[in-house]
Amino acid sequence: MEEAPHSGTAQPHIEAALQNTSDAIQALISVDHGVEVDDDAISEADSGYSEAALSTASITSSVFDYEEDMDIHYHSIRLVLDNKHWICPFKDPKQIIDIGTGTGIWAVDVADDNPETQVLGIDLSPIQPTAVPPNVEFQIMDCEEPWDMPERFDFVHTRLMNGFSIKSWPYFYEQAFASLQPGGWVENQEFEVVFGCDDNTIPPDSACVKWANLWNEGIEKFGGTGRCYPDQMKLQMEAAGFINVRIESFRMPMGTWPRRKRLRQAGELNLHGFYHGVDGLSQRVFTKALGWSVDEMEVMCAQVRNECLDRRIHTYFPIYVVYGQKPLATHP
Repeated sequence: MEEAPHSGTAQPHIEAALQNTSDAIQALISVDHGVEVDDDAISEADSGYSEAALSTASITSSVFDYEEDMDIHYHSIRLVLDNKHWICPFKDPKQIIDIGTGTGIWAVDVADDNPETQVLGIDLSPIQPTAVPPNVEFQIMDCEEPWDMPERFDFVHTRLMNGFSIKSWPYFYEQAFASLQPGGWVENQEFEVVFGCDDNTIPPDSACVKWANLWNEGIEKFGGTGRCYPDQMKLQMEAAGFINVRIESFRMPMGTWPRRKRLRQAGELNLHGFYHGVDGLSQRVFTKALGWSVDEMEVMCAQVRNECLDRRIHTYFPIYVVYGQKPLATHP
């Protein structure tokens, strides 16, 4: 396939910064949840995937919309987290707030599984369903503004909010701390637009790595980031007054190469979502921020899709879960 004219890697200082950041994060991780490889994951034929089966003609961009994308992310992340709604040692929830609730699917599932719990989901976009359990409520609210809900909740939850959604994590943690009852927990579940690989199966000239480096370079020009900095989040939580702050790392597989069934299922969903979504993710970033033509961008995306189909390549998106507890009593 023709090589995209601008397909060089990201600037050297960016690559060096990414490596230094990764090393610092690894030193702080409390629990690292690895993924065992399926030894039979050899080829595209074994996976059942092909360009024909996953052709973008099968799902048009008008159908593969924001809401479907968010729900695919929800199900794949829940599988990675072993079907848990949260990771922190939080029991007997009474009042929960879900910040950036999106389609409301997390809030609804938590309410279904915990009928005695009141769940409040907030978001700037009114895209939540109206037919919901009686213990769920949705509100339009900007979490960048004062929450004004002192000591109301025993759990504050966010997912996929790094990047553009939360501009100031220190302010967020201040508001979360004030809104939590003593002993309550805050938990952030975030993943990075970075292709990780633990067994050197990714090629040296990987199209996926190249794409991710360039995408992150471009998104930063818009004032966002595809990176997650759990080491900074931990420090910011502690600065706001939280204790028992921990970082747990997980891996979101790209494709069906993992041995464990639930992780294969997660990887299948992730592959489906990314395969059909990479063009939409790329268009504004590559054409506006990086100055690529649409044709150049499409060549790059085609290379990325082809690489994602190869089960011999064991890549994943890193997921970080950072959580902390409000002390039972505030000491002077």
